[in-house]
Amino acid sequence: MQKSLKFKSKPHKKFYWVLLVFGLSVFVIGLVFGNIELAHKRSALENNLRDLKNKLEVASKTANQPAIESSPDYLEKMAREQLNLMKPGENVVAFPEKLEEEVDKTEGLLQKIKDKLK
Repeated sequence: MQKSLKFKSKPHKKFYWVLLVFGLSVFVIGLVFGNIELAHKRSALENNLRDLKNKLEVASKTANQPAIESSPDYLEKMAREQLNLMKPGENVVAFPEKLEEEVDKTEGLLQKIKDKLK
């Protein structure tokens, strides 16, 4: 007589299926959060790129404009102020820049003399 063999459900098979489902769900959740993080980084980089393009556009516009330093009026002003040059036939009058400070010092000196005489 032959006995019929019955295969019983092994309890460790269920454990492997639960472990597999759990592992796959953790993997999918990791992918979702990673995708969210990458989306944030991408938007930040796109904002930086947009700002840099705007700065480049402004810089190229100012580069195409003639420089103030090369204009004749600016060069004449700098020649007068820094090099003390003048045009032919021009008379230059100079005023001392620290006149007010000297007046303040003399008032202080006069005040000291008056205080000593009292």
